[in-house]
Amino acid sequence: MPKIDLKIKSRDLNTLLSAIEKNNPGGDLDLIKRAYEYASEAHKDQTRLSGEPYIVHPLEIGIILANLKLDTTTIAAALLHDVVEDTPVSLEIVRERFGEEIALLVDGVTKISSLKKKTRYNDQVHSIRKMLMATIKDVRVILIKLADKVHNMRTIMFQPEQKQVRIAHEVMDIYAPMAGRLGMSQIRAELEDMAFHVLYTAEFEEIAAKVARRKTEIEEFIEDLRFILDQQLKRLDIEAEITGRAKHFYSIYRKMKIQGKSFEDIFDIRAIRIITREVKDCYGILGVIHTLWSPITSRFKDYIAVPKSNMYQSLHTTVIGPDGLPLEFQIRTFDMHATAEMGIAAHWLYKDRDTIHQRAFKNFPVLQNIPRPETELKEDVSSREFMKELKMDLYEDEIFVFTPKGKIVKLAKGATPIDFAYAIHTEVGNRCVGAKVNNTLVPLKTEIKSGDIVEVLTSPKGHPSESWLKFVRSSNARYKIRNWLRREQEAEHKSEAPPEPKKTEKTVEVSIPETELFKIKSISRQKKMSLSIDGTSNVLIKLSQCCQPIPGDDVVGFITRGRGITVHKKSCPSLKRLTIEKERFISIVWESSENTYPVKLSIEAIDRPNLLKDVADELATCKTNIIKVEATVHSGDNAVIKLVLEVKSLAHLKDIIARLKRLKNITSIQKLNEKVLLK
Repeated sequence: MPKIDLKIKSRDLNTLLSAIEKNNPGGDLDLIKRAYEYASEAHKDQTRLSGEPYIVHPLEIGIILANLKLDTTTIAAALLHDVVEDTPVSLEIVRERFGEEIALLVDGVTKISSLKKKTRYNDQVHSIRKMLMATIKDVRVILIKLADKVHNMRTIMFQPEQKQVRIAHEVMDIYAPMAGRLGMSQIRAELEDMAFHVLYTAEFEEIAAKVARRKTEIEEFIEDLRFILDQQLKRLDIEAEITGRAKHFYSIYRKMKIQGKSFEDIFDIRAIRIITREVKDCYGILGVIHTLWSPITSRFKDYIAVPKSNMYQSLHTTVIGPDGLPLEFQIRTFDMHATAEMGIAAHWLYKDRDTIHQRAFKNFPVLQNIPRPETELKEDVSSREFMKELKMDLYEDEIFVFTPKGKIVKLAKGATPIDFAYAIHTEVGNRCVGAKVNNTLVPLKTEIKSGDIVEVLTSPKGHPSESWLKFVRSSNARYKIRNWLRREQEAEHKSEAPPEPKKTEKTVEVSIPETELFKIKSISRQKKMSLSIDGTSNVLIKLSQCCQPIPGDDVVGFITRGRGITVHKKSCPSLKRLTIEKERFISIVWESSENTYPVKLSIEAIDRPNLLKDVADELATCKTNIIKVEATVHSGDNAVIKLVLEVKSLAHLKDIIARLKRLKNITSIQKLNEKVLLK
């Protein structure tokens, strides 16, 4: 079982060189010696809180990376990673002495504490954000940072108690999940157990004591199983290594909390791991196990055929063991085992590094969505949104769903058809108007499950809605929705911008006391084109085209230069750019009126007989007049009905939309740029 080693082991350069020679024969040892000597000289007057020379810290990080079989360039950068942060040495000097590649890695790992932030939280966010920006260029940045956190946690007992808690929370929330996303289960388990020891000392010690008491019992049980399995596998000429799987303490604690069980009720503490040479032997071993003991079918997972995003591969099966209790087996090849333990680091020296980097990149959607310019986050709300999406990426569990053609798509647990659409392609997401799950039309906010067959319905007129942000699960989808909404908002602002002044510009001054409330009495469109407001006259009033307010909408007036007063909804995005001139806003409310107002609607549906007739009948029931109608069918069965209706108020419009939504096969209803999704 995993142990927390709170003792400092004094090691030297020879320890590091020996680890490199063992794991990377032919590595550039001269580079390592030069980097160590330079870092040792730069840190010569510095000590750690333990009293040891500071060089011990980068040396230990180098040893961790060497045991992960990383290249000597990465290890050299680890030895130098604190010289820019904590000594007078500049990044330019590192670049001159050790080259661009090492300088890039050092810069990526270096914190930015020199920046003056309002809060420690913002400082943490900026550090993480900068590290992720550097990781986009080279994934080894995050590997060095993880090794750095491992050694910091191994020596955390020398920190003040308050700082121990803060660091442990950061490790548990950010760095341990990062290791998990990269498939580095060894690093993740050690980080989680050390943080668990700091944050929940009593619970940690209780679980450690109970595991120790059951150690002999578990070892005897595993030995009996090994004997039984060995006999069966020899008959099939299958070689395998059978061991008890070491479940780390925090995972036991987490399972107890999630499942509401006591320690005695957690049976997979004694799980069995079987490692063999060939993939075919994995399935042969699975057959033997299912012959010996009855499988629990709901607990079988084939991660060999469908690997996890972090490259993890293994067969998982749970059976009713010889003592009548559930018993879990993990079956994998030696190559799969190395990947499961060390993740992307497992094959760094032997496989295409560009492929490994791209695979790691895909495991962090937030890396794909992070703004490329290294601009500072200026508001706490931006920092918190960034951290929220990062944690969503780090903690998500996976589900596996299928396209209608049988292609497997991996999504976060809790994903919706919108997440699925954006996982297929950005334009599929942007044009999504509906979805079918297992051939049944469903609302777009439906949570999809593993094994579902998902089909996205699209339309050339379809587009994202701000309401989608309330239920999408993946940060990738959230980013693309926001990106589309931002572009549309910029286009609206551009179209609403006042025309460039000509040689002479005539303006009308409208002087309105701040305390006076203006009421819109009547607006008559079409031929009359007149409008009056209580308390004033001869003032040009117009309803904004960007939000098209109607009676019932919460509105505000804005005094425009030379164009009188424009009436906007208070929720109109265009108002954001006008708030710098707050003195030009006036209060406006609607008065009761029998007038009607033209509203444009676009209805999208899956075509069927009598669709247009049913829409017309429903509108007649709503007592609304149809000014204009246009119906077309696009690409197969995608029907679009465009209408101009006369409505009396916002309440009237809502009633119309609610009734139309109840019609069969309607997928969306749009009013200008506002999209009302089916509930």
